[in-house]
Amino acid sequence: MKQTLLVAMSNQKGGVGKSSVTVLLASYLHYVKEKNVAIVDCDTLQHSVSHMRKRDMQTVEKTDEYKQLMMAQWEKIKKKAYTIVDSTPAEARIKISELLESNPDLDIILVDLPGSLSSEGVFKTIINMDYVLTPIVADRIVMQSTMSFATAVLDYLKGKQDIPLKDFLFFWNKVDRRASTEVYDTYQKIMERLNLKVLKTVLPESRRFDKELSMKGKPFFRSTLFPPPQKILKGSCIDELVDELCEIIKL
Repeated sequence: MKQTLLVAMSNQKGGVGKSSVTVLLASYLHYVKEKNVAIVDCDTLQHSVSHMRKRDMQTVEKTDEYKQLMMAQWEKIKKKAYTIVDSTPAEARIKISELLESNPDLDIILVDLPGSLSSEGVFKTIINMDYVLTPIVADRIVMQSTMSFATAVLDYLKGKQDIPLKDFLFFWNKVDRRASTEVYDTYQKIMERLNLKVLKTVLPESRRFDKELSMKGKPFFRSTLFPPPQKILKGSCIDELVDELCEIIKL
């Protein structure tokens, strides 16, 4: 039986780009890398990913340019849009089981968790993932809370052989390349001392990450129906993040 990887996108602080990166990773993996992807949207306060899919569908239905783009994409890769299902954190495993029952060929399921780790079921869902992918930004409150939670989970896992979670994977997001690297270097050293794994890929601060499909035909970057366009992918490091992640999790 095929082993489907389960990866949670989690950070207990809002504003770190969790849902945006979830969509960008899913779309690049599904439409470019041609992996079979699904998303379980557990962000019960917003369901940002599900709402994005609805906006995308409505925009495509009303825009001939996007209809043609979708037809061209189908001709090229012969793949439908990946599935997005809503859930609560407590019911995530049930939704995952239902997805696997209906599509046993899934390569990876991304689980977008809510910003509050005090929400019911978040901790249980996290320890039942294969990996947790955590975007971090150079903010003291964000970093302290993130490292505290990660070390607590990893301490809980010590000596427990039957827990699926293999590792936390952190990556820097929204990095201003013009700013001093002193803050990043400091936190990098702290995380190394705590044996927390930080990916080499760094995602820059860029307005492109906010650009969705528009009925005005403006350039887009983030979509649940299309991958990031090649002409503005360069410099975003999304492709590099996907490559590094695939190498680590053996996808």
